[in-house]
Amino acid sequence: MAVVEIKVTASGGGDIPCIAAHPVVGRSTAVVIVPPIFGVNDDMAMVAERLAAEGFTGFVLDPFWRDEDQGVLDHDEAGRARAFARMERTPFEQAFGDVADVIENLRTRDASNEKVAVMGFCYGGPFALVAAAKCGIQAGFSYHGSFIDQHLNAMPDVACPLSFHWGDNDRAAPLDVIDVVKKTFSARDDAEVIVYPGGIEHGYMLPGHGDAYNEIAAEKSWERTISLLNEI
Repeated sequence: MAVVEIKVTASGGGDIPCIAAHPVVGRSTAVVIVPPIFGVNDDMAMVAERLAAEGFTGFVLDPFWRDEDQGVLDHDEAGRARAFARMERTPFEQAFGDVADVIENLRTRDASNEKVAVMGFCYGGPFALVAAAKCGIQAGFSYHGSFIDQHLNAMPDVACPLSFHWGDNDRAAPLDVIDVVKKTFSARDDAEVIVYPGGIEHGYMLPGHGDAYNEIAAEKSWERTISLLNEI
């Protein structure tokens, strides 16, 4: 499933750069993927392609397209500094507006079955939660999500299943923060927090994160994700 470049019109003006991978045949559930602060890199293309291979449309948007420092950034010290700086310059509500625009666009496409899920990695994690509260999506997924605890006030309006995944040694989401999320999610029977033991680090889902990548935990996350997507 080749990845293609697509632009989606933003409600505030301009075009949101995206990449997408489509399944071979039939109408499909679309999965909007919100990337980490490093941008729409090879890891994100891999995620889109893997979803397409499972029969879903994988659609990655670039939340930083308006910024002066655009594109994919490296994982080295300089790249991390640039990535955090542009994250700070990008208001959450502005980026979330792009996510909402992409969701609505995907619902109207000929190949769509009108079902949409949102999947967030690292920085992208909170978007899955807020979209579940505000956009009428069918499921929300987060992997080593950052700042989830800052958006838990959205939980009363969530109307779909949530599946959030972390390692037990996540520098961006310590266990005490994960416990707060887990306690909030426990009020619902369709919201789960899964923590993988064994020193699993931030970025464990993505090969581009080097030594943090953990294939065993990643495959367990994929297994749960595909299972839930097949249920919606």
